[in-house]
Amino acid sequence: MTQKPPILEMTIEGDFVTPTPDPKPPLGTRVLIWAVVVAAIAVSCAVAVFALWLLALLIPVALVAAAIAYAVFRYQMWRNGGSIQGGTIRWVRRR
Repeated sequence: MTQKPPILEMTIEGDFVTPTPDPKPPLGTRVLIWAVVVAAIAVSCAVAVFALWLLALLIPVALVAAAIAYAVFRYQMWRNGGSIQGGTIRWVRRR
């Protein structure tokens, strides 16, 4: 046997002494925890920036679509003589 046997510490009453835990985790563990925290913050910031970019891209598209819909609505109102029956636009089918 090249290894020494473990040392068992006991009190006078015969109970085992619990070893005192280290006050801080090892340096590698602390670095890993902070790396995970920084990575999580970076990913959440990247998702937020992508969402804002997508929103900024879609606002002009929605405004153009709304302008086209309004123009088509006004054209149909002009074509039908401005008539609205029963709260809906009267679409006259041409043959």
